[in-house]
Amino acid sequence: PPQTSTIASHLPKAVGCAFALHRAHKIGFAADVPADGLVACTFGDATVNHSVAQGAFNAASWTAFQKLPMPLLFVCEDNHIGISVRTPDNWISDRFRGYPQLGYFRGDGTDLVSAWNAARAAVAYVRERRRPAFLHLEVVRLLGHAGSDVETEYRPRQEIEANERLDPLLRSVALVLDAGIATVDEVRSLYE
Repeated sequence: PPQTSTIASHLPKAVGCAFALHRAHKIGFAADVPADGLVACTFGDATVNHSVAQGAFNAASWTAFQKLPMPLLFVCEDNHIGISVRTPDNWISDRFRGYPQLGYFRGDGTDLVSAWNAARAAVAYVRERRRPAFLHLEVVRLLGHAGSDVETEYRPRQEIEANERLDPLLRSVALVLDAGIATVDEVRSLYE
């Protein structure tokens, strides 16, 4: 859905869109989406605590329980912090790993291969089963939440620096260099 929100207002829209995909094909509506199409929506770890998000997860789960198609991929970008408040360790995985009627997939969002494998498995699950899935990507937040956010007010400098070392762009460049796909000069040229 073409909207995002920290209060999850786009998640119910995603549920509705996913539900409508099957209905459109069933009634012969000329939807510009392939029969195995799916809806994906992204959000941060703090978003899952909003009642609107909980309603969307429940509606997707309930619909799947009723054996109705729900080709929806929830993508949680878990940086372990909601603006300036920490998300408790393991809250997202413990909360969603056993959610009824919702496939759970986890990947390291700072590692291109791990993220790709987890995303590919989650998408295949949704496409093949027409059931909702939750893709949990562990990520890092580089820079503050917003332009006016002074991150050093609530995060120690060591933690900020440790996150910078996990920058997915730098880790991906290391993969490219290690695999011999490009040289340092070629990567630098692409970056510039």
